[in-house]
Amino acid sequence: MRPKAQHYSILVVDIEKFGRRANPVQLWLRERLYALVESAFEESGIDHHSGPQPSDRGDGFFWLLPGTVDKTDLTGRYVELLHQRLREHARTSSEEGAMRLRVALHHGDVARDERGWVGEELNTACRLADIAPLRAALTAAQRAGLALAVSADWYRQVVRHDDPSVACETFRRAPFDAKEIQGAHAWIRVPGYDAPPGVPDPGVPDPGDAASAASAGAPERPAGTDRAGEDASGPFAGAHFDRVGQVFGGDQVVYGPQTFRFGEGGDS
Repeated sequence: MRPKAQHYSILVVDIEKFGRRANPVQLWLRERLYALVESAFEESGIDHHSGPQPSDRGDGFFWLLPGTVDKTDLTGRYVELLHQRLREHARTSSEEGAMRLRVALHHGDVARDERGWVGEELNTACRLADIAPLRAALTAAQRAGLALAVSADWYRQVVRHDDPSVACETFRRAPFDAKEIQGAHAWIRVPGYDAPPGVPDPGVPDPGDAASAASAGAPERPAGTDRAGEDASGPFAGAHFDRVGQVFGGDQVVYGPQTFRFGEGGDS
């Protein structure tokens, strides 16, 4: 009989640099991880009891939360509380016992067979927790306890609606390329930062790209055309305008005197 899928919010958590620790430290970190995560669940009011138990992954886990869980609370208050717990942990731990987390949020249908959980959306959530931009953000954010990535679908349904607890303005879009997932995007946030460090702003042109530097991402113009791609051999070819930044395109009405100069020293 085919297993029936149910819809869950999917929380994935991985401990940074877990494999570099000695076995006794790994055991202690795992114990602390579950204690901190459940404490944040309890204080935020997130129902983590009525769904399945977490599925351990060694250096972390994935937790399938019931579809009734409020995604805004999970993205906002819960993440902030978990971050606070991690900062408290950091104040009393050595470098060997440090615990910082990569956290991912996604949702979708997941099924269970006799061996465990399976589903495309679960794969997506686990891939999301391991993308390079999320790793880079956590590495660069030395005063943070966690870095959060949400899927594009989660961002659209939850984050972009600008609930104050979610801090929408602090998320930054990043490429999501991992194994079978190519050309997708995720959104990354690091609590305590106005924007996630280590994640390039997609709205800023690459200074090494001449076309981007000249026109903020516009494609390079073919020879013999102007900025708008029009033929540069018309009546205004070579014209210089006496107002810096003046743009002409479409129907224009210009008031006041204007000076047009043709060539470097041509007639007006």
